[in-house]
Amino acid sequence: MCEKQLSGKAHEITEYSIAHEALGRSAQFDPQQDAVVRVDIYHLRKRLKDYYAGVGAGSSIQILIPNGQYAPEFALRGEAPASSEAPSEAPLPQSLPVPAAPPPAYWKWLAILGFSALAVTLAAPHYPQLVSRVAVARSTPASLLPPGTVGDEIRIAAGARTSPYVDSAGRTWLPDRYYAGGTTFHRPESAIRHTRDAELFQNGREGRFVYNIPLRPGIYELHLYFAETGVAGDTLRSVTIAINGDPASSVDVASDAGGPDTATMKVYKDISPSTDGFLHLQFQGAEPRDFLNAIEILPGLRGKIRPIRITAGDTPFRDHLGQLWLPDQWESGGRKSTRVVPIAGTADPALYQWERVGHFSYSIPVAGEGLYTVVLHFSETWFTPPNALGGVGSRVFDVYCNGTTLLQAFDIMKVAGGIANRAVIRTFYHVRPSPLGKIDLTFSPVVNYALINAIEVTQE
Repeated sequence: MCEKQLSGKAHEITEYSIAHEALGRSAQFDPQQDAVVRVDIYHLRKRLKDYYAGVGAGSSIQILIPNGQYAPEFALRGEAPASSEAPSEAPLPQSLPVPAAPPPAYWKWLAILGFSALAVTLAAPHYPQLVSRVAVARSTPASLLPPGTVGDEIRIAAGARTSPYVDSAGRTWLPDRYYAGGTTFHRPESAIRHTRDAELFQNGREGRFVYNIPLRPGIYELHLYFAETGVAGDTLRSVTIAINGDPASSVDVASDAGGPDTATMKVYKDISPSTDGFLHLQFQGAEPRDFLNAIEILPGLRGKIRPIRITAGDTPFRDHLGQLWLPDQWESGGRKSTRVVPIAGTADPALYQWERVGHFSYSIPVAGEGLYTVVLHFSETWFTPPNALGGVGSRVFDVYCNGTTLLQAFDIMKVAGGIANRAVIRTFYHVRPSPLGKIDLTFSPVVNYALINAIEVTQE
């Protein structure tokens, strides 16, 4: 189990794989009929507890198997192993301390205690591979990076989730980890706008808490996800956030998102781990309590955020340049429609197979400062036989961005020379985000409905 965790394969640590690979059960093993793994893990947790209370009392590192999961975690002794027990409501100090860098013996003890604790239940033939894996892991705290990540991408779903969450874009969000303090909440009755992944925003951590996330050296982009489900509207709660001990900032989530039960994301660029190899996120605002729904950490671009590409479709799209377009998100109003027809004038006709039509808007989170280039992709596929007789003048609409007019009386067919099923692209430079750090796009009908196929936002 430790071997898989340290090699980034925690998603492979399942009840079935433990039975088949560690306990020698056949490939026909049925967890519903045989509780051997649950029973053995129950006893393993007890034996680990006994070990650290007795012979391993002086150990610097503790191996934990949190309740409800099988992937082990590693903690410094003296840190509250919050993920191994039910969350505590005990008040935290007024200023939550940032942990010091791990002592020099940290990785030595991890290797030694990894073998000692695993000796409780794992057979000796597994040891040589584990020795090799832990030896490699000793060099940096980032060897404890969460399993199941792709490169340096880290996604954590806050709250009491016990299994990974796969979102509409196919990305895996790991169960809550690397935190101290706070309690979890679950509000499934909340219908969340501006997202295709409401479940991610119905769970979270609240109170006074910190996250200390191991990172390899480098530049990262940090996304913090929120949806206000605990209060009724603006001005009733602000979340206070401090990153690596820098001065704290605050966000009124309901105001930032445009209302309660609405998803929003705060974007931070040029993020690096602290000198101890960890990213420290501190939430310690006064009542009403701080909260968080999810954390996303991605490899960053120095001085600017990563490009944002959104298609009106239901699934991710990889274009001919290998660029990833995420499924429709951050939208409000209108509806989606699809027509699979040949599209001229583009190397990526599939990008234009889905469209959002009606009277609608997008509120796309970006970093608050700087200027942006906004690219809008259109194609008229409806006002053409056999769907409808039309032509130039059949669809006319306006497009506004943060209160400024981008397109007025825009007619896709007219721009395309009266030709339907043809890609039309309009590019706008030096766009300034709103004070809340959003590219707010509004599509307003003039004749029939407004339409968009895809949106691209890049920082200049």
